[in-house]
Amino acid sequence: MLERMFSPRSIAVVGASRDSKKVGSMLLSNLLAAGFGGSLSVVNPEADEVQGVKSYPSVFAVEGEVDLAVVAVPATVVKEVLLDAEKKNVPAAVVISAGFREEGTEGRRMEEGLMEVARRSGMRVVGPNCFGIMDSASRMNATFTRLWPGDGNVALLSQSGAVGSTVLDWMTKMRLGISRFASLGNKMDVDEADMLRLLAKDPSTWVVAAYIEGLDCGRAFLEAAAEATAVKPVVVLKSGRSESGARAASSHTGSIAGSDAVYGAAFDKANVIRVDDLDSLFDAVKMFSRMPVIAGDGIALVSNAGGLGVMAADACSEEGVGLAQLSRSTMEALKEAIPNIASPLNPVDLRGDADADMFVKAIAIVSRDPAVNGVVLLSAPVDTVDLDAVAEAAVGAFDGSMPLAVSFPGGEACDRSLEIVRESGLPDFPSPERAVRAMAAMLRYRQGLEREEPRPLSPIKGRRDEAVEVLRNVSAEGRDSLSEGEGKRILRAYGVPVPDEGDAETCSEALELAEAIGYPVAMKIISADIHHKTDIGGVIVGIDDVAGVKESFHLLMERARRAFPQAKVEGVSVQRMVEGEEVIVSMVRDETFGPVVSYGMGGVFVEILGEVSQRVLPLSAQEVDGLIRSNKAYQLLSGARGRPPADVGSLTDIVVRVAAIAADLEEIQELEINPVMVGRMKEGSWAVDALVTLRRKDE
Repeated sequence: MLERMFSPRSIAVVGASRDSKKVGSMLLSNLLAAGFGGSLSVVNPEADEVQGVKSYPSVFAVEGEVDLAVVAVPATVVKEVLLDAEKKNVPAAVVISAGFREEGTEGRRMEEGLMEVARRSGMRVVGPNCFGIMDSASRMNATFTRLWPGDGNVALLSQSGAVGSTVLDWMTKMRLGISRFASLGNKMDVDEADMLRLLAKDPSTWVVAAYIEGLDCGRAFLEAAAEATAVKPVVVLKSGRSESGARAASSHTGSIAGSDAVYGAAFDKANVIRVDDLDSLFDAVKMFSRMPVIAGDGIALVSNAGGLGVMAADACSEEGVGLAQLSRSTMEALKEAIPNIASPLNPVDLRGDADADMFVKAIAIVSRDPAVNGVVLLSAPVDTVDLDAVAEAAVGAFDGSMPLAVSFPGGEACDRSLEIVRESGLPDFPSPERAVRAMAAMLRYRQGLEREEPRPLSPIKGRRDEAVEVLRNVSAEGRDSLSEGEGKRILRAYGVPVPDEGDAETCSEALELAEAIGYPVAMKIISADIHHKTDIGGVIVGIDDVAGVKESFHLLMERARRAFPQAKVEGVSVQRMVEGEEVIVSMVRDETFGPVVSYGMGGVFVEILGEVSQRVLPLSAQEVDGLIRSNKAYQLLSGARGRPPADVGSLTDIVVRVAAIAADLEEIQELEINPVMVGRMKEGSWAVDALVTLRRKDE
């Protein structure tokens, strides 16, 4: 059905009038200007024709079939139009009209009415509150902008019409044609997942660019994105990166790794290339649409200016792109072909007065080196160099075997030269850093394609019934937070190692427990109302005698009363001391993507240092391994600075079991183990603390 929307044989513009300032009239004008080859009609009961196109009183009255209705009428009338289109068996509609859920309760109610019509009829609807759609093959510009980049291989999706028109304008200037464009607006029906499934199968689309503010169906997006990126790159600019956009959470990682970090983990899982700004979106699109995808790491920098080469080399380091180690034979060939070369190393410095022929020779020689998979050509606008000739030489030197990026940093002196590059179809960049960043986007995509086939995790058979009983009892008491003891019962039910411990309501009970467990012990306050016990001094460790137990018991109770006078304090927990490196393992059930497992440096450093990484469930064995190796916490575990290696295998097992809890127990909103004490090799890992909160009833 979506294919028919983008390849319609007939379009009815609902709301076009003789007033050229009206959106409906702009839509009709743009369809005519683009040269739409199908049948066009107008729906306007007050006109016989508009802009030479016959007008009808309703969609139902239009002669012949209507494949697509483009609707630009007041919001209050849109449902009536869709009902009329339903009677006409119109398969698709684009609702430009605004005034729906973006404007409050009444607008949301009206939008729900549109959705009822769409679901009942099977009609696919883009919008409402959108900018429109384009299809170059159909010569269809069903938007209210005259911008028309022309035929090309870039598909563009945008939640914002304004951002969409910005990118279209840039594409027009850069001579990058478009295959398809969709401004999705409120995404009442058609969303990014629907479009990615369509574009994955579209042979005219080589790269998909998308501007996203938020996703309603994260799981569907992940599945569709993975399907698309298997055959073509998808580049996403996701706005709303600040923590203020994330829902507040009670756990450390829930607040640290707010929604933006989860989006990053989700995009990585699907091999979506995420960029942070419009310039990076432009550059990545330019590179992917004009160059073959880089075959692997290792690029060569060829320049007539040592400073530009150094800047590009720095950018390579920052972006994780390797500088190719040129072979001895390559360096000898460079010296022979260019006797006065300043440096045959990489970056290759041709010197300030290098002519176009030297650039051609250098590109040809480094391109033959087996270590080189891409070339960045840099030239400064100096009087000793004919920059136009260098540009023409770069065009002639490109043989399509590997990506070539051209950067002539400067101003007016570079404009004509960059125009030569652009007209030829080569990607041009205004700075060395942006050229390298575009190469880096290609390399990330290639590396994602080459990931090995996911290895499934061994299934974990937890005692689910036991865990469910704990959760049921907590809910029956009207609580959404579990005590530490209740949380640890959940962990034990799924085989997560927990140190020997017991709960004491009195000091004498604490003494008995300490004697039974064996010194040294740790003691903690017990209260479901106090989430972060260390913040109030609610944890005392290394207690090794009777006097220490007595003193610690009374001190813990006093600290809890002072910090949280209203909290229900049930006593103290006495547990066996375990030693090791402190890390955090947690799970947050994200409202968009579902369960997300986090891991990083634990204890009090989790918020101070922010060393936390995420992975979206379900996890493969490679993803668990990558999660544990993804941040500085792994350096502590792997024997850095003379430390003995830690038992990473037992930590891995805990991560897998936490993922199993997340998959089994949908009632859990957050689960945090901070810290997990990771012992030395073969000594095991232990969950020393447990914070568990439940999903609220309205979620």
